[in-house]
Amino acid sequence: MDAFAWVTGILGHSIGPCIPDGETGERRDWVNRLVEHLRDHPDLELAREGAWTSYTDTPAFRVKKGRRLRWIDLDYSAEFEKTWPVYQDMVAGSGRRLQVGIPGHFDVAAIAFGFSLPIALRNLGPFRDATIREMGAIWGKGGSQVVFQLEMPIELIMLSRLPRAAQPAAAKRFAREVLRLVEAAPSGSRIGLHLCLGDLNNEAMGNPTDAEPLVTLANAVMAEWPSGRVLEFLHAPFAHGSRPASIDPDYYAPLSFLGIPEEVRFIGGFIHEDGTIKDQLMIRDQIEHILGRRIDVAASCGLGRRQRPAARKNLEIAKAVATAD
Repeated sequence: MDAFAWVTGILGHSIGPCIPDGETGERRDWVNRLVEHLRDHPDLELAREGAWTSYTDTPAFRVKKGRRLRWIDLDYSAEFEKTWPVYQDMVAGSGRRLQVGIPGHFDVAAIAFGFSLPIALRNLGPFRDATIREMGAIWGKGGSQVVFQLEMPIELIMLSRLPRAAQPAAAKRFAREVLRLVEAAPSGSRIGLHLCLGDLNNEAMGNPTDAEPLVTLANAVMAEWPSGRVLEFLHAPFAHGSRPASIDPDYYAPLSFLGIPEEVRFIGGFIHEDGTIKDQLMIRDQIEHILGRRIDVAASCGLGRRQRPAARKNLEIAKAVATAD
């Protein structure tokens, strides 16, 4: 309730057509809690301890010798059950849908196995199945009033580290796995794509030199988007954790190749509390000129990794940039 009231109090009518519930409680650190809960899984054991101080200091698990990982539990629907009645009391009458964050199953698996992509891919099925179950349970109660935000940092981070020549093929492989989730979502599901660069302790894991990798990945997903599932928005990250977005026009030039349908909202993730409004207005205008359309704006990642004063400043800048002529 506090998160809804706080955000709407700052943004007012400038808030978008769907509203998130704020990543409160244990979800403040995104998927950390999910990985920590694996400590008690009967088929897994700890391969490396970690305290989450950096990307090299995270717990890493492995499948026990002679065992096979067949299932995992996730808590997305349980958290939704806490949010749903608050949304109905405070937001539903506004016409805005409830945005429910759904971490990508490949991302959760990759982090759980210490960022080892081969191990994550070998054990991906249970993570996918659990995510599909959770989305179905949420849809069963919220239906079309819910927008699923698929959150995909690992795909973009890993893609941006590959040679440019190898990126199109890798993007198709990543997109195929994302689309398996979309295709298994209930018919009529409304889904947004949240590309990300990581934000552990407000530090990014990815550092692309321009927007080409995100364009390559987004195009690969959108090109095969299945019928019966509504693509609501594409969120593109431009700020990098504690670093504001680049003001170099060349960084954004690859957006001219983005094949985004007209009806899909483009959200520029460049709002940063340490950047000036002038610079961020310039970025907004640059992106709008390239795409030939108005865009929405947001932070590069969730506000959960920020202290409240920094989050407030971020939202205030977002409102100023979104509403400026």
